[in-house]
Amino acid sequence: MPPMNRREAVKATTALVGSVLLTSNGFLIACARDANTAAGKALTLDDQSLIEEIADTMLPTTPSSPGATAAGAGAAINLLLTDCYESDQQKRVVDGLKEFRSMCRQRCGDNFASLPQKDREQVLREVDAEAQKAGPTHYFGLVRQLSLQAYFSSEIGMTKALRYVMVPGKWVGCVPLSPGQPAWA
Repeated sequence: MPPMNRREAVKATTALVGSVLLTSNGFLIACARDANTAAGKALTLDDQSLIEEIADTMLPTTPSSPGATAAGAGAAINLLLTDCYESDQQKRVVDGLKEFRSMCRQRCGDNFASLPQKDREQVLREVDAEAQKAGPTHYFGLVRQLSLQAYFSSEIGMTKALRYVMVPGKWVGCVPLSPGQPAWA
């Protein structure tokens, strides 16, 4: 039998190790998350839909820019929460959304998404007032932060809500802004 060269040895080893890792039950279990969540995400699809409605109430469609729903904020929030936040913060948001749902049913007699925009804004003002009293442990501050991150990092948020220049010219440290002029992306 002729000797094996290094390239063939690396190919054979890679194929063997790759097949063992992919078919190993232990590897797949280590990568799995809770079965109740949407494809390994921190939020269920219902929670993602609710948080998108909350974000769209805070960042609605205006004549100059589309709102959070058009920007796909729900999926982006779910991704941010899953990939960038610790499990205690994820739990705080999930538990907060459950609390928010029950509060809406008690106060409004309906679910949040079916309320008119004015009523949704009032509900969020009340929750924000509670959050201000409760301090940084309240879930709503994190929901607000996630909503802003998701919206303003989206293409719609960057190009429609903010002024966007793909390749800026020279750097100018102090530029006066006109009243009503959007900030720069």
